[in-house]
Amino acid sequence: MKSLIFASFILSTALSFAQLGSTIFGLARNSPSGVFLATMDPVTGIATNISQSSISASINLTGAALNPYTNQFCFFGDNGLKSIDLSTGLISNTATINNPNGNGYFDLFRFNTSDSLMYGLSRRNIPNPQTGGLISAMYLATIDASTGTITEISPSSIGQGFAFSGSAIDPHQMVFYFSTGAQLVGLDMYTGGIFSSPTLTYPNGGQTFDNFTYSCADTALYGLIRTNYFSQFYDPQTMLTSQVFDSAAVHLGKVNAMTGEVAKVSTQSLGVTAFSVNGSSTIDPVNMIYYFISGSGTGLAVYGVSLQTGLVVSQGTISNANALYFDMMRIQSDCYESRPTRVAPSASIPDALVKALEVEVYPNPFSDVVHISCKEELQKIELYHANGKLMHSLYATGKNFTLDTSLITEGIYFLQITTAQGTQSVKILR
Repeated sequence: MKSLIFASFILSTALSFAQLGSTIFGLARNSPSGVFLATMDPVTGIATNISQSSISASINLTGAALNPYTNQFCFFGDNGLKSIDLSTGLISNTATINNPNGNGYFDLFRFNTSDSLMYGLSRRNIPNPQTGGLISAMYLATIDASTGTITEISPSSIGQGFAFSGSAIDPHQMVFYFSTGAQLVGLDMYTGGIFSSPTLTYPNGGQTFDNFTYSCADTALYGLIRTNYFSQFYDPQTMLTSQVFDSAAVHLGKVNAMTGEVAKVSTQSLGVTAFSVNGSSTIDPVNMIYYFISGSGTGLAVYGVSLQTGLVVSQGTISNANALYFDMMRIQSDCYESRPTRVAPSASIPDALVKALEVEVYPNPFSDVVHISCKEELQKIELYHANGKLMHSLYATGKNFTLDTSLITEGIYFLQITTAQGTQSVKILR
């Protein structure tokens, strides 16, 4: 029965995604011709302009958002936050950025399909109480596309900078992810506080994890693992030995957002040595394909990589009559009609009640079984997938319980544990 329920959810999710298709939208760009909203055929690489004339003279490459409910593509152009109609390619609105807390920037922004808001990092200078000068500060924030008004969510600064590695939104857990280069930082989209910030590790090789994005198809974070190789160079004049860059290998990878462990989906490299952060990345949730832009200049190509095998399934050299570059790729069906599964902390169980339950869940991450130990008599155990689907619902007695999870697939889950004292949810990973 469990397998049937899970299969039914996967089918219904695929049907929901498929309602919008898997068209790739982005910005075709070539100075001085300007910027055009365009679609991309990932097999041929042909970019077709929707905009009949340039919609901007420049773009900010740190973020873009596609709203599938209003059919708008948003980016920062030459004179503000621009909203572009997906059907006509025309500018429907241009808004000047406005942060009531001070002048600054809005970076790494994306659209969240589970609450229809655009989230990103508000970056501005604040006084340094120690030196009297100014320091850079960042806050999780939303922005109103119609007015350009920024609303900061974080009560205090959550950092001073970010790496150009991409950004991602988990619409189920309501977590916004960005990278500092060394750490993957998850921000609670309800409170603006730090949800997780593990150090990135590469047990099977790699130095960087870039162009990452979230897959609603299997609730995982995917990106590109880059491994650099160096040769030794000896200079007889200085009698010094130094390292010289030799080559690089790129693999599709995914990261455990709680532990920071980065793993290769396949040991076979993608056959590229460089990729464009300007191309960003996007995922086709129906066909389970990750897309990115490789190369530079006239050698740009769009690659499609299977999320399941980590192997290249399509490759098209980018061509466009008016542009050389294709930036900020987004797919309309990506995470379409997703729903939060983690409620706002303010709406959850009071702290006193949670502490009274004193629940212990182990191991976490789990494999074949999950052990639950509680100081109160257990009444009911429920296991939910991060996408909200109920996987197990069992009545329990006593203070200890072992749940068989041998048939559960890899992913993020929530255990809902009920006693006479109340209910507590615990996030677990496989």
